[in-house]
Amino acid sequence: MKSFILAVLLVCFGFNGFSQKEMPLAQRLKWWQDSKMGLFVHWGPVSLIGKEISWSREGYGAAKYDSLYRRFNPKQFNAKEWVALAKASGMKYIVLTAKHHDGFCLFETKTTDYNIMNTPFGRDVCKELADAAHEANMPICWYFSVADWKDPDCRDPKMNAVFAERVLEQVKELLSNYGKISLLWIDFEGWPSPVAPKKVFDLARKLQPDIIINNRLEPFTPDESHGYVGQYSDYATPEGFVAGYSKTAWETCTNMGHQWAWKFGDHPRSLKESVHTLLRCVGGNGNLLFNIGPDSSGVFPRDFAARSREMGSWIAKNEQAIYGTKGGIYTPAQNYVSSFKGNRVYIHLLNAAQAELMLPNIPAKVKNAALLDGTKIDFTQSNAGLKISFPKDKIDSIATIAVLTMDRNVSTLSPIIPFSATGSIAYGKTASASSSVGQFYHDPAAAFDDNPKTSWKIGRRKDVDFDQLFGKNIHYQSEAVLQLYEPSGWLEVDLGKPQRIGKIKLGESKYSNSEIKKFKVEYLAGKNWVSLAEGDKMGDWNKEIKPVTAQKFRLVISAYHGYFGVNEFELFPPAK
Repeated sequence: MKSFILAVLLVCFGFNGFSQKEMPLAQRLKWWQDSKMGLFVHWGPVSLIGKEISWSREGYGAAKYDSLYRRFNPKQFNAKEWVALAKASGMKYIVLTAKHHDGFCLFETKTTDYNIMNTPFGRDVCKELADAAHEANMPICWYFSVADWKDPDCRDPKMNAVFAERVLEQVKELLSNYGKISLLWIDFEGWPSPVAPKKVFDLARKLQPDIIINNRLEPFTPDESHGYVGQYSDYATPEGFVAGYSKTAWETCTNMGHQWAWKFGDHPRSLKESVHTLLRCVGGNGNLLFNIGPDSSGVFPRDFAARSREMGSWIAKNEQAIYGTKGGIYTPAQNYVSSFKGNRVYIHLLNAAQAELMLPNIPAKVKNAALLDGTKIDFTQSNAGLKISFPKDKIDSIATIAVLTMDRNVSTLSPIIPFSATGSIAYGKTASASSSVGQFYHDPAAAFDDNPKTSWKIGRRKDVDFDQLFGKNIHYQSEAVLQLYEPSGWLEVDLGKPQRIGKIKLGESKYSNSEIKKFKVEYLAGKNWVSLAEGDKMGDWNKEIKPVTAQKFRLVISAYHGYFGVNEFELFPPAK
């Protein structure tokens, strides 16, 4: 009797078997990080016109766009064929746009009539795909936009609270009606989430305790959506590019073609570019979410499906260097990336015209070097570096992979950066800043990595209650959002020991309507910062200075507009 009463109390107070103890982050992420690549699917009635999903709505005409669903009838849609293509392509999970910013739902919902059940097709796409995925032991995941450009209640001062409850109900439906959902891919479309991030996050974890959730509930800018991992997220999501290396979990989402949704006359990227995109994600310690848009009949274009399978065939021959590995120990360079597992380091040579590779030395002994097929290869290890010679008749036109067997497990070693391409004394040195946008891609180290595609960006003000701004109709380009970031800041590098400096080079990322208006470079002398040089406009700034010897140097930004980025802060010895 006592046990019965206890059970009733537990249920009444919400302590049911479905709400179990949350799994630790590393454990929750492991299957996904081991998987390396997933299939991203952007699809909906917009495939009838071959334009971009959601983003074409205004230009095409909102009324016309919103009426497309009335003739959406993808009779050739076959969920099992979609799953089979993903598996044949080496993709280990599927992410489908259950609802994009346009508000159309590919699932049966009680919250709106604007859903797949009210099309001529009349079948729940999410259910059929989830069933097929579960049958094939393929993790199924939902992309979900918390915004809705069709719903007038979204971010309306009087009605947004009602809208937010509808969104939470949609999340509940998606995470309750389709079995195990492995990942929830939230999107950001330029405005703060209309729903409090904590509510979405907590609901998702309650309904699916093991679920992985990306970082796009909390951003106020695109920069944050790429690199900021807040308290209601598990990983970062750079979009359209591979940013570099990070121990922070991340996943690049990009297209195999040239538009998220199906497009007339589109063509897939080459096999080499597709594979290199994956390998750069693997070498950077991240994942790739590779998008293909089905056409309005529900079929993936023939040339995209062929390229995808071709990619899968290449991966199958090299899978031991990809799946279940970590990125490193060598961080990505222009002509190589690396991955590792236990005492094995995989060097992926990306330049087919190159047969020799010189790497920085690794603080472990190389016992053996061979290709994946077992062919022995020559190597020389010394204090100067590690030289690997690939057999010319074994060079793969896509990528050639060498396996280095080490004398120890290399997971305890620190990442080894490539030789500097610029010769900057500040390259790879310890960096810090007054604030930054995120832990990845826009962090302080991004200005000292010889990579102009990454940049340090100033971070949020600490005197603002950002939680009060969710649901507000404030676009990231508005002054209201621009004012949420620190009005000034500094970026610092510690050279490790005093060095003599005679030249400074600064690089500013080029963003429209953004610029650094006032800055100076300082060095630490004793306990005081001393000015070395200053300027009113940065751009690509290059200046020789009267030589100074110091260990710490600092760039101080005192005036700027927009979302500037410092992509390089380089220091050089005096000219001889």
